[in-house]
Amino acid sequence: MSDATNMFKKLAQNRQKSTPAEAESKTEAETKPVPKPEPTKKTKAKPTPEEKPAEAEITPEPTKKRGRPATGKRSDPDWIGRTYYIRKETDFDVEDELIKLKRAGINLDKSELVNFLLAAWIKWRKGENIDIQMSKISPRQKDEKP
Repeated sequence: MSDATNMFKKLAQNRQKSTPAEAESKTEAETKPVPKPEPTKKTKAKPTPEEKPAEAEITPEPTKKRGRPATGKRSDPDWIGRTYYIRKETDFDVEDELIKLKRAGINLDKSELVNFLLAAWIKWRKGENIDIQMSKISPRQKDEKP
């Protein structure tokens, strides 16, 4: 057998063995019942009328909430979270275009883009002219051809 196999066998044997002192203490602890402490009856002295107002005067200071302040779309009641599926390639292309817009100084995230496009679609459905609206998010001029 290899040295590693022998080493692992010895290790396993040593783990199974316990020292006599440990074995005795375990059996003694397992066999001896643990006495339960008896409940003590304490009588509280009733506070005098003079003490009660002193307790009422002490009011805890309001504590600040932990964590980040609630700002952003998640805590804004005008925004609602939705889940939609789009193709991976479309998502990659949108990311690329948003990065280009960011480099051009137009800071826009996907949720704002989707909101804008859906709002433009609603206006188009109602018969409104949306050509002027699209120029807000696109650096491309109306005269340029794709």
